[in-house]
Amino acid sequence: MEVTGILVKKTGEREGVSSRNGMPWKIAEYLIEIPGQYPRHINFRVSDGHVGRLARFDSLVGKTVTVSFDIDAHEYEGRWFNELNAWGVIEYVDSTTRQANIAAAQQQKPAGESAGAVAGEQQGQQQDGEKKDDLPF
Repeated sequence: MEVTGILVKKTGEREGVSSRNGMPWKIAEYLIEIPGQYPRHINFRVSDGHVGRLARFDSLVGKTVTVSFDIDAHEYEGRWFNELNAWGVIEYVDSTTRQANIAAAQQQKPAGESAGAVAGEQQGQQQDGEKKDDLPF
């Protein structure tokens, strides 16, 4: 499942050592706000199973992001609890920001390349894409 919203803050962090294999582990929880007339909040956890995953989430606090996570439930003393475990995050870039980034990148190109050459490259890429796509519908 994916959710897009503002990564508001880190709400907690725990760490320890696995009793099975003796490896250290770290889990952090974050709060994301989904904007709207009535903003909603989702608290989810991130494990640092891959090096740098927590650092990536920490660097995006306060920004609009798309978070990918799995939903699971477990039972404890006859009650069920939901778990939202995030496995990916992408910083959200709207079309206005994307166009500004493209314009800035084109301005940084060497003077030998003209805007016409860039447009020609884009047309060539589109034509190549059309040639590869030979579906009958």
